[in-house]
Amino acid sequence: MTSEVQVNGGNTEVVDLFKWIHLVSLEIIGQAGIGHSFGILEGHVPDYLAASRDVFALISEMWYLHPFITFLSRLGPKFFRRAVVEYIAHRPARKLKNVADTMHNTAANIMKHKREALESGTLGLGVAGGKDMMTGLLKRNLEITPKDQMSDEELLSQVNGLLFAAHDTTSSALSGTIDLLVKHQEVQAKLRDEIREAYRSYGNDLDYDQLNSLPYLDAVCRESLRIHASGSFIVRIASKDWTLPLHYPIKTKSGKSTLTSIQVPKGTTVHISFRAANQDE
Repeated sequence: MTSEVQVNGGNTEVVDLFKWIHLVSLEIIGQAGIGHSFGILEGHVPDYLAASRDVFALISEMWYLHPFITFLSRLGPKFFRRAVVEYIAHRPARKLKNVADTMHNTAANIMKHKREALESGTLGLGVAGGKDMMTGLLKRNLEITPKDQMSDEELLSQVNGLLFAAHDTTSSALSGTIDLLVKHQEVQAKLRDEIREAYRSYGNDLDYDQLNSLPYLDAVCRESLRIHASGSFIVRIASKDWTLPLHYPIKTKSGKSTLTSIQVPKGTTVHISFRAANQDE
């Protein structure tokens, strides 16, 4: 990032920090999560990055199809659904297919190399020294009984899920934190003072426990995640009939009665907003 600034104008150059946060987050998750380097620190920008950034935009663009997703996902075998998407003149759907293919192929190639390393006994010699989560999962998968082992498809889903979810939420959290620190200079100054003091006490290479012991840094991270939740909402389906108590009673539409709880029948789809809950006063 610093070399890009120097090449394009020195201290006066405007830098797309969000792009670099995404790049670094993907590399960190790649190395720590699945033991794979995307080569980002060497200047390589993987196709996966652009694909992952397009997912939510494309899904939002196709909002009118959301009610039919469950039905469409069960419409015939996989090859039939792919053929339909390839031949229809619907740009967002075709682009989303290409995005999904890029992400799937990336995960499949990573999984292929991990399998080869496992078979050759070199799994612990790669990135992260075999201490990444995916290596641990593969080793554990060999130790359990065949009926309890995860299939290749399930393992591939783990790679895809970990890469996408972890790097996206990490980059969102970092971006939100930097945005708040820029807007609140006094908080930024106080945080710098605490970190400088930690450097004087422990040295410049702080480990996890030392970072975790800094109270103001912890408070800044928690407050940032409260204001800028990495996920806006989650969707859950009630597995049984349930009575949901309300923290504050509410009036019915008629205004004639007050509710202190809501009956939630089994099978009800419940949308839970993190952002609303975190900022409710």
